[in-house]
Amino acid sequence: MSIMSIVAKKEFRDGVRDKRALLSAFFFPLSAPLFIYFLLNAVIEMSQVDETVSVPIYGADAAPGLIAYLTEAGIEVDDRDSQTLDPQTLDDVKSQVANQTLDFALMIPEDFQDTMTSYRPPDLLIVSDSSRNDVAAQVGQLRRVLNQYNQELISLRLIARGVSPKVTIGARPISIDVASDQKRTANVLNFIPIYVLMAAFVAGLGIAIDGTAGERERKSLEPLLINPIRPIDIIFGKWFASGTFALLGMLATLVLCVVAMFALPIEEIGLSFEISTKQALALLMVSLPVPYIAASLQILLGLFAKSFKDAQSYIGILVILPMVPVIIRQFMPFVTEPWMAGIPIFAQSVLMMDVLAGSGYSFLSLGVALISGFVASALLCLVAARLLTTERMIQS
Repeated sequence: MSIMSIVAKKEFRDGVRDKRALLSAFFFPLSAPLFIYFLLNAVIEMSQVDETVSVPIYGADAAPGLIAYLTEAGIEVDDRDSQTLDPQTLDDVKSQVANQTLDFALMIPEDFQDTMTSYRPPDLLIVSDSSRNDVAAQVGQLRRVLNQYNQELISLRLIARGVSPKVTIGARPISIDVASDQKRTANVLNFIPIYVLMAAFVAGLGIAIDGTAGERERKSLEPLLINPIRPIDIIFGKWFASGTFALLGMLATLVLCVVAMFALPIEEIGLSFEISTKQALALLMVSLPVPYIAASLQILLGLFAKSFKDAQSYIGILVILPMVPVIIRQFMPFVTEPWMAGIPIFAQSVLMMDVLAGSGYSFLSLGVALISGFVASALLCLVAARLLTTERMIQS
C-alpha cells in the first residue's frame, strides 16, 4: 500500500502542478452546468407566451368580427392593409417569413364574410416557419384562439337552430396522467446523467494518458520498472490518482447541475425539481465507481498507445460511452430490471435517471452497481498490470 500511495501522490502532484492540463481537465465539468443553465433558461423563455401577442394580419378589414374576437382574447392586431390576397401577396409574405424579416402572419381572404354567410368554411392562412422555436409559442397561441373562435361559432349556429351544441360531442377522451411532477421533470432532464458521467471520463483523462502513453513517449516507463516495484503497485497508484481527479470533476458537475436546476424557473413550464437527502446519497453512491472505471479503461488503452497524441485520438472515444444507455432508453424504452445493476456504466446511467425520478430503484440495486463497478475497475487494472510485465508492451 505504501508503494501505491507514493505512486498516486506523485501522479496527483504532477497533475496539480500542470496548470494548463488542470484547466483543460476541469473545463468541461465546470462549463457543462453553465451550458445547461443558459440553454434551459433560453428554452423556458421561448416557451412562454406574453400576455399580448402581436400578429401581423393581412385582410383584417374583411373580418371585423374575427378581429374583435382576437382583440378580446389578448391578440394585438398588426393590420397590414391588404384588401386582396392574390398569389403575389401570398408569395411575398412567404418570402418575408422564410427570410425572417417577418416572424409569422395571418392572412384572411377578402370573401371571408360571404363565405361565412353561405355556411362554407373560409380558409385562414397562418404563414410561419416551423423550424423557428423562438416564435413557436406565439403561433401556438394564435392557433388556440382561432380554434376557440371556430368552436364558439359552431355552437352559436347550432343554438340559433334550436340544437344543443352537445350533439357534436361524441365520446370524450379523458387523460389520467399517473406520472408525478418529479418523473416528468426527470424525463425532460435525462441529459444531466450524460453530462455527469462524461465529466468522469474527461477530468482524469490527462493523468491516465500521461502516466501510460506519456511516460512511454518520454522513455521513463522502462526505468521505472527497473526498480523493485510490482507492476500492480504502479498501475493501482496511477489508477487511484487518475480516478480521484475524475471523481472531483464528476462531483463538481453533479453539484453544479443540481444548483443550476434549483436556480432555473422550471415551474413556469409546468415542471418542478426537488431532491431529498436520500436521493443525494443515492446519486453519490451509484456514481462513485464511474470515475475509477473510466480511469482503469483509460490506463489500459493508454498502454497500447505509441504516443500521447495517439492515446488521445482513440481514448477520447470512451467519452461517448455514457451516452449509449441514454440513447438506447430514449429509442427503446424499458423498465429497470434488477440484473441491470450488475452492468458497469449502463447501471449508473439507468439508476441515476431512476433516482432523479424518485422511483424504480432500491439501495440493494445501488449497492450492486457500486460493487460491480469497482470490481470491473479492479479487473481492468489487473489486466493492465499483467500487460505491463510483457517486454513487447514496454518497448513497442
